[in-house]
Amino acid sequence: MKKIVKIETLTSVHIGSGEVLQIGSDFVKGMMGDDYVLAVVSPEKVLNLIGEEHLQDWVVAIERKESTENVVKRYAPNAKVEDFAKRIVKDWSEAYEGNTLKEHIHNGQGKPYIPGSSIKGAIRTAILASLAENVNDAERKIDVSANGKKKANANKVEKELFGSDPNNDVFRFLQVGDAYFGECYTVSLRMVNINERTSKGFWDNSKSQMIEALPSEDITRFEMKLNIEGYNKSKERCSTIGSLPNIMSSYESLFEVINNHTIHLLDFELEYWEERSDRDDSNKVECYLEKIKLIKNEAQNCDKGKECVLRIGHGSGWNFITGGWARDLDNFESLVVPVSRPKNQNYSEYDFPKTRRVDDKCELLGFVKLSLK
Repeated sequence: MKKIVKIETLTSVHIGSGEVLQIGSDFVKGMMGDDYVLAVVSPEKVLNLIGEEHLQDWVVAIERKESTENVVKRYAPNAKVEDFAKRIVKDWSEAYEGNTLKEHIHNGQGKPYIPGSSIKGAIRTAILASLAENVNDAERKIDVSANGKKKANANKVEKELFGSDPNNDVFRFLQVGDAYFGECYTVSLRMVNINERTSKGFWDNSKSQMIEALPSEDITRFEMKLNIEGYNKSKERCSTIGSLPNIMSSYESLFEVINNHTIHLLDFELEYWEERSDRDDSNKVECYLEKIKLIKNEAQNCDKGKECVLRIGHGSGWNFITGGWARDLDNFESLVVPVSRPKNQNYSEYDFPKTRRVDDKCELLGFVKLSLK
């Protein structure tokens, strides 16, 4: 049976479109009332304002790295940024830094959304992490393949748990729709690191990055179908289809496992950073811990089997992206860490991972709450 699932952003969420917007040509800074904003440029609106006869002037201006706003003002002096914007992004950093903005994914009508594939991928990770301890000799099933860059993968473990190939994978029978937002707005955030270091302090803004994201406290709905009947019929016809885990036998058990997995990883975060908080002069680790506790409290208060907290997208961190289950492997330090951390030899004195991505106000990213209707 298909379900309608409510999704609420507990924190800001960024799912990248793959596009990096350039200041001046792709977007400009401005003010709307008392708010700092970024206006993503609409070429059609710009041409309507300056006239197609001035298109070449605009092209030359872009080549000279002159702001599109200056070009518009030249031919339409009374125009405001919203007059030539495809969309307005509220600047939650309050003082944009840098020349680029990583764009959040939008559909053809310009609505920001969370793809169903992103939600499903995060659910798959939670299920994988919950079942991995049942895999015998998992250490030998972790591969380090070289495709220009070495990377640990758990393909053999996933095949054992879910099916030998995409046609036989049990996740074929979990269908997740896209979650379209857009009633609210998107925001720009300046992402920085909490970085465990011996000399420079833990608050590290040396590699800051601007992103566009869905804001916290936005709500929409999407469709989800756990097709147990379809699985049973397919299994009767084809014995090679993977065995459906018991924790995928109902929406209620699925949501319970997702929520327990999130709480488990939050507990790890609390334990890890509480051991380090007294070495942080910036007080940002304490701030980070408080944010983690708030999310954990949200997860603990979920209605069992009907609600769950899930983490997806940019800034989730290695543990949430992978599920963190590989930390329990005997060869985690010798095999997984060296290929997962760039220049690992320079950081052998630190545990892995040693950094966490947050915004410049120490806010977390990527947490959503799912609720069954």
